[in-house]
Amino acid sequence: MKRLILLSILILSTISIFGQANGFKDFTEFSKDGPSLTFGFQLKQRTGGDVFMTGGIENFRLKKITPKSDIDKVEQEIWGVKVDDVVYINSYPYSKIKGYNQIIEKGFYSYFIGEPARFEVEQRKLGIIQETEKQIPVCCKVGYVILPDGTVKLLRPELLAELCKDNSELSDEIKNANLKLENVYEMFDFLKRYNAMKK
Repeated sequence: MKRLILLSILILSTISIFGQANGFKDFTEFSKDGPSLTFGFQLKQRTGGDVFMTGGIENFRLKKITPKSDIDKVEQEIWGVKVDDVVYINSYPYSKIKGYNQIIEKGFYSYFIGEPARFEVEQRKLGIIQETEKQIPVCCKVGYVILPDGTVKLLRPELLAELCKDNSELSDEIKNANLKLENVYEMFDFLKRYNAMKK
């Protein structure tokens, strides 16, 4: 009985999807919803223990990639993949951390949850540290926004205010919300409303 329970927990803690993935080689393909790459894969979510140890980040890995000659490209180069109408952005190009994170919403501003980059160059590019600041230790999940030109940035309250400044109603609400970096989903909600108004 104990073995059966243990096996059930193990199965439930690891979600895997097998099939064909359509890959976006760059941001332009993503913005046009025109993936040009196809390969075999196993999409595997982190186990519950891994998610807990990394502050709640439910990123995915692509395993058993075929053809094997595409492994490095899939892990490090391509922009993302589309699996059953769900898009996952490759975290390696912007953070140097292998894995894929699910795009929560695609719009004028697209956004997702991911890990902070661990290295100084990537931390500067993402806006985690400023030009004069030194590399910092990282922990836990943060929100990212994909700008209309494809640039990925850490979603800070200051950046949110800048992105929505042409909408006076949202700008006033953002000023009064007293948002902090950890208020990821509240900031996503503002971006969702901004996207709806841009349609």
